[in-house]
Amino acid sequence: MSTPQNGPLTLHIGYHKTATTWMQRKLFVAEHGYAQIADHDDVFAHIVQPHGLDFDPAPMRDLIAARRATMPAGTPVISSEILSGNPLFGGRESEAYAARLAQIAPGARIVISIRNQQRILPSVYMQYLLRGGTMTPAQFFAGTDEFGYFGFAPQHFAYDRLVALYQSLFGIQNVYVMTQESLQRDMDGAALALADFTQNDAFAGLNTAARHTYAASYPEYASPVLRRINHVQRSTLNPAPIVSFGRTPLGLYRLAGYALKSPPLAGLLSGRKPVSDHVRTAFKGAFATSNQRLAQIAAYPLDLRGYDGFESPAATP
Repeated sequence: MSTPQNGPLTLHIGYHKTATTWMQRKLFVAEHGYAQIADHDDVFAHIVQPHGLDFDPAPMRDLIAARRATMPAGTPVISSEILSGNPLFGGRESEAYAARLAQIAPGARIVISIRNQQRILPSVYMQYLLRGGTMTPAQFFAGTDEFGYFGFAPQHFAYDRLVALYQSLFGIQNVYVMTQESLQRDMDGAALALADFTQNDAFAGLNTAARHTYAASYPEYASPVLRRINHVQRSTLNPAPIVSFGRTPLGLYRLAGYALKSPPLAGLLSGRKPVSDHVRTAFKGAFATSNQRLAQIAAYPLDLRGYDGFESPAATP
């Protein structure tokens, strides 16, 4: 039998669009002293999917114990951005998932990755299109006032609220906030600081594979074409169109996306960012108070340069 992992379990809950895939595939790997003991399927089956009246912490608790006892040694990690809630529908379930995690692993360490709201919101909209969405940016970001139905809600990206909740459940010193920008500025330093927090003594620096980041999604200037294609393709968000020419994100969607991000169109259209333009206008200064409070409550150094409320020099708690 393999040596069980030592030290506390780390739960990385997202947010979406904050380099989570890179962390899961490139950072939280054996070469860096980590062992991922559950994946998205496990998280969905045992934490996210159960109805509130059916949820039982025991199956996930038992799975964690079994995996820790049998998987190769390393700092145990569960990384799944779905634990932060679905951003397309306001992330309203994030509180429930936090409570469930507290029942499953009350001694865990929590990592919450964030990104400047002015950059994450356009990425969320592009993800919405990838799932088959057909609304314009203005329509999507307006949310909905239909009783009993939910859409996008900017409150989901007021990061201080979720951070404070996890601090109340797991302890202030057990919650670590990591910005995507910190990885962009100093990938090695950010990875080392995270290893220190997770008590990963085996981390000796990033390997070569980790320095290769994933290609960006389709460019913003493609969004008007992509959302119109979604009217005539089946998808998660539009499962029964009047006519169907394939399924998003495949078929016409993929062909158009590839063509639009390739020469010569890429060179002609690269300066157009309609989604970012809308976000900049609609949410100017909207997150300043939240970001300032986040800096105050964060237990570890947090550089929010460029975020609403921190447009000038680096800010630390």
